[in-house]
Amino acid sequence: MTVFAGRITLNTNESSSLLVGELTRHTVMQITKKDIKQLISKQSSIIDLQQVTRIDTAGLAWLFGLLEQAYQKNCQLSFCNVPAKLDKLISLSGVEGFLPLST
Repeated sequence: MTVFAGRITLNTNESSSLLVGELTRHTVMQITKKDIKQLISKQSSIIDLQQVTRIDTAGLAWLFGLLEQAYQKNCQLSFCNVPAKLDKLISLSGVEGFLPLST
């Protein structure tokens, strides 16, 4: 399944989801509750961030919000292939170790 929300595309299959494009204050507000519900409807889900081309603090906050919603729904959510820009933003924000990463 593919969901288009402005400049971000979400491709979901049985075991993981791939975010492609920009995860910014302009795009996160366009991701619907229905899209989020599909992301966290399973017992566990992996979100691949490899093709995120741009991210800002709103995008990082959205990832943490998604993590909180998954926790409330008993979904074990993790992220993989964190791009260097996101890794740097995580470090600058002082939140290293708070996002569950899978290999």
